[in-house]
Amino acid sequence: MHELNKETEIIQQVLITDLDGTFIPLPNSEKNKRALSVLSAAHADKVFQLIFCTGRHFASVAAAMEEYQLPSPDWIICDVGTSIHQNVQNRFPEFKAYNAHLKDLTLSSSAMELHPLFADLEGLVLQQDDHQKQFKLCYECTTEHLPKLMDQISQRLMQRNVPYDAHGSIDPFLECGLIDILPAGVSKAYAMSWLESEAGYCSDQVIYAGDSGNDFTALTSGCQAIIVANASKGLPEKVMAAAKQSHQSSRVFLASENATSGVLEGCQHFGWMT
Repeated sequence: MHELNKETEIIQQVLITDLDGTFIPLPNSEKNKRALSVLSAAHADKVFQLIFCTGRHFASVAAAMEEYQLPSPDWIICDVGTSIHQNVQNRFPEFKAYNAHLKDLTLSSSAMELHPLFADLEGLVLQQDDHQKQFKLCYECTTEHLPKLMDQISQRLMQRNVPYDAHGSIDPFLECGLIDILPAGVSKAYAMSWLESEAGYCSDQVIYAGDSGNDFTALTSGCQAIIVANASKGLPEKVMAAAKQSHQSSRVFLASENATSGVLEGCQHFGWMT
């Protein structure tokens, strides 16, 4: 059992973490499960605030919390940064101020209104209804089609001058390409930055843990960062290159452990736990 670093209790620290492949234990990994118990105890002892930051929609996050017995976080950033939920007595209402902010950014347009622009693109598959949200339009494709489809979608968005951008990533579990159409400039990192004043933290107090392409902007946002060992191919090199360019290499930790164990390893590396 790892001991908590009691000196950190007087400092408000914030662990912001992706879920799948990062905070959620990998299948059949007892080591990950033990790491989750240690991290959950640290959160219960107020060593850090906990924020989930995920591409999942809220109902999927709630299901994961129950299935994997995750600790109840202080905030949840869902839908790749396009919705925020606050913990109010273990209930998680959507944070209306952020929703109103995104309405202003998009001129009150819905992401689904953009679907006709892309319906004819070969290899692009609209994801199921529960993945679609007011400010997020979701597709999947083969990994081979991903680069070409990203170019096509980005060109059409630019030609129509709509306030949305395309974001592509590879799902390491499903082994397919994912494309999200989000409000221009909005990402996990954008939501984190917007939430700072509301949650009372700043980037110097944050550790962000992630494993995939849609974590890149958060991992390079200036906070301390943990990249777990099972990260997507090329992500560690890309993050380290960006950190080196901004003279912040010391703020990025490449874990030798996978998923939850890597998050714990990173918290120990940065001195939050011993």
